[in-house]
Amino acid sequence: MLYVLLLCETWHDAESVSIRRLRADGFTVVERTHPCRRNEVASLSVNHGGVAIVAATGIRLTSVNIGVQPSTFECVAARVTSGMSSCIVLVVYHPESAAVTATFFCELADVLDRFSTYVEPLVLAGDINIRLECSTDPHTVEFYDLFASYGLDQQVQDVTHDQGGILDVVCTRGDLPSPTVVVRDVTFSDHHQLQWVSPFQHPPPVYTTAHRRL
Repeated sequence: MLYVLLLCETWHDAESVSIRRLRADGFTVVERTHPCRRNEVASLSVNHGGVAIVAATGIRLTSVNIGVQPSTFECVAARVTSGMSSCIVLVVYHPESAAVTATFFCELADVLDRFSTYVEPLVLAGDINIRLECSTDPHTVEFYDLFASYGLDQQVQDVTHDQGGILDVVCTRGDLPSPTVVVRDVTFSDHHQLQWVSPFQHPPPVYTTAHRRL
C-alpha cells in the first residue's frame, strides 16, 4: 500500500476534478499548479507541469512554505507526520525543455538552505531531467557535489525513463538508514514509478557544551 504519493508533471489546475476527488475520498493533498506565463490563459492544454503530495487517511500532511518561487523548476513541500515521527518531503520538477543552468543550481541551493535548519529529516524526490548515470557530465558532478554539501545522498540506481537514463531522484540524509528504491514501469508514463520505505524517525538531538568566562 502507498501511504504518501509524490507527483510530478500533474497537468492539474485549481479546478481539477482529480484533486477534488482525492480530497473527497479522504486523502490530504498539498499541491502547486504549473505557474502560467504572463498573458497565458490557464488551460490543461498548456499546463504541462504541476507538483503534488498526497497522503492517505491516518497520515498527517501539512503544507510547508518554502519562501521562494524558483524560476527554473517547480516545487512543493509538506511535513509528513505519523504518530510521533515526522519528516519534510520536497517534490521538485525540472522540465526537460528547460536548460540546466547556473541559475538552476543557485535556486536549488537556496531551497536546500531553507530546509537545512529543520529538525526533521528531509526527503527530496522528483524529476530533475539530468542524466545522473553519466558520472563525468558536468551537470551530474555539480548535482552530486551540491547535495553532498547538504549531507544528502541520491538513492536511485536504476533506469527511470523509457529511453534510458536516471532522470528521477530520491535524496535522503546520509546519516540516516538508506532506503532501497524500487523502480517500476507502470506503462502509463514514460517515467517509471519510484517506490521506497523511509525510516521515518527523528534524528537524535545534538548537544554542545560551551564554557564562557563571566
